[in-house]
Amino acid sequence: MTQQPDLFAKTIDDTFAIWVHTPAGGDVANRFIRLAIGLHRRGFKHFGAKAICERLRWFYAIRRSENEDYLINNNYTSRLARFAEERAPEINGLFVKRMLK
Repeated sequence: MTQQPDLFAKTIDDTFAIWVHTPAGGDVANRFIRLAIGLHRRGFKHFGAKAICERLRWFYAIRRSENEDYLINNNYTSRLARFAEERAPEINGLFVKRMLK
């Protein structure tokens, strides 16, 4: 059974924090981090978090038949970038970030 984010959470940060700790959200976040580290190791100084999210969407659409659990909310893109940088400090600066609203 899939856990859904709490619809009554007050902010995007709240729903992201819930989602990233679900099995699907954790898998997406771990793959996001691995792709970001790979780009950094290949010499990329900057890269778009949105591009990584779109790559993951493609991956889950092609590789998984039960991909409904692995949907990535567009509102989570910037949070995934920040989450990745917290977990893998070597990629700090890979993503250009704006102030969160």
